[in-house]
Amino acid sequence: MKRVLIALSLIVSQTVYAADAPGDAPASGVTPEPATAPMEDAASIPGIKLLAPLEPDAADGATILDLPLAEQIAIADNPSLKAAVARVQQAKARVRQAVAAWYPQLDLLASATNTWLSERDYLNARRAASDGLWSQWALGTQARLQGQIVSNFSQVLNGVTSLVLPNTGTGQAGQQGFGASSPALTNAQIFQDLLDTSLLSIKSRGSVDDSFENYNISLIASWVMFNGFERKFAIAEAKYGSQEFEAAYQEAQRLLLSAVAQTYHSAQLARENIGIAEADQAFNERQLKEAKARRRVGTGSLSDELNFEVRVNAARASLIQAYQDYNIAIIALSELLGFADARFPENYVLAPLNPESLEELNPPEPEALVQLAKSSRPDLAGSELAVKRTAATIGRARAPFYPTVTAQASKDGFRSDNFKFGEKDFGTSVGVNVQYNLYAGGAKSARVTEAKALRTEAEHSLHETELAVASEVRQAVQQLQAAQEQLVLQRANAVFVQRNRDLVEKEYAGGVGSLVRLNEAQRDLVSAEGNLAAARVQLRQAWHDVYTATGETVVPYTTDSGMETTVVEAGEEE
Repeated sequence: MKRVLIALSLIVSQTVYAADAPGDAPASGVTPEPATAPMEDAASIPGIKLLAPLEPDAADGATILDLPLAEQIAIADNPSLKAAVARVQQAKARVRQAVAAWYPQLDLLASATNTWLSERDYLNARRAASDGLWSQWALGTQARLQGQIVSNFSQVLNGVTSLVLPNTGTGQAGQQGFGASSPALTNAQIFQDLLDTSLLSIKSRGSVDDSFENYNISLIASWVMFNGFERKFAIAEAKYGSQEFEAAYQEAQRLLLSAVAQTYHSAQLARENIGIAEADQAFNERQLKEAKARRRVGTGSLSDELNFEVRVNAARASLIQAYQDYNIAIIALSELLGFADARFPENYVLAPLNPESLEELNPPEPEALVQLAKSSRPDLAGSELAVKRTAATIGRARAPFYPTVTAQASKDGFRSDNFKFGEKDFGTSVGVNVQYNLYAGGAKSARVTEAKALRTEAEHSLHETELAVASEVRQAVQQLQAAQEQLVLQRANAVFVQRNRDLVEKEYAGGVGSLVRLNEAQRDLVSAEGNLAAARVQLRQAWHDVYTATGETVVPYTTDSGMETTVVEAGEEE
């Protein structure tokens, strides 16, 4: 309340001073434009062109671009935020991929192969085809020869019997049979088989092809019945990762809004500096005109005239710098707002720097803001989700310690000649596969150890983020309190310097004051007005920094972003 009372007293004193001031004295902290000397504007400065109007009335039908509107445009059109939205969508797609592991899989496999034999294999195949026929001929010939031996033995036996028993009546025939050489017929058959076998061997060797075709088709249905809870923890890990990206998106919003506010306030400060430089230039031009008039009547000096010439040029240099700062801030703001080609639209104009309210001069309570930041900061929420995600990673790392049970059924078809499959070409198989790794060289235990270390790292990072958030909030509060005190001080100082400059100006005009003192008083006034403008802008930026530190800036856009905020525990999915 003390600061509020000081501010009110300063405002009252400034009003009283304005009422008591002479007619030619300024009624506010800004020096009025002289009626006799036109003021330089942006169009009269070579190479300088304003990228946005300075005042709302400068463009017909212009839209007032205040900070809330600028933030809305940035949230909607900034390309970095659109990229962050794409990353969130990627994370949500990974969640759907993890959930898909609970469903069975249906695969269709088909293959058609044409195999060309090597020269060695081709020759072996031709030789095998021929050797089979010759083996059959050899076995047949052996059988015939064995039959011929038996026949010859029978003939010999009959001959002996006819000699011993001449009266049997068979001796003549037996001798004729023995001497008729019946093996001639057998030999003819053997040679005939030899000829046929040779022809078939040649034909079979020529029928062997150097390539062959195989056709396979399979329809396989499989479902993982159990894999050590890996799917459950994979889904939890993916969901926490998705929510981390959502928190990162909101953190990107928070940082973007902070950058927009800083750039917006920089443009407002540059615009205030333009007004100060223009007022300084107008004052010195007026003094230069009066110095020339006094010199014409013999009451002035050339040094006074040259002094004000230098002061006018110095004011113009400051004005050029202020225009440059303003244009650069406008370009940077256009980039953050996603305007095409970083060009500020002609139908927009920055909102004026409004007077400070009494509420803005009340310092906030830091402890309440720290607690608010712990529940609102998206980066802190992201760190908490990282801890939960790494805990789910430990569950996934432990899955290989359990067996994997998979049920599978398939319909398989095979043909070696062509692809015209029929019902007789298909077979069916159904089974259950159990796979359990007995030993992996310690890799499974190492993965669990790694996952636990990741969770420990995430926990320490969370603690670090908590400290950083609390520190940022407290620093922002300190900067706000300093900005409030600076505003009260600079406003009072601007009133004093303004009054002093006016008094020195009257003394110089009356011939009792020195030119050096007038120059010094004018420089003090320009510096004081610049400090006051900086303090006014800094107060608004300090308040925005407090809202940024607590995460309040992203609250209006959290529900509109379409982001999910529900956290799923790792054990909920079965």
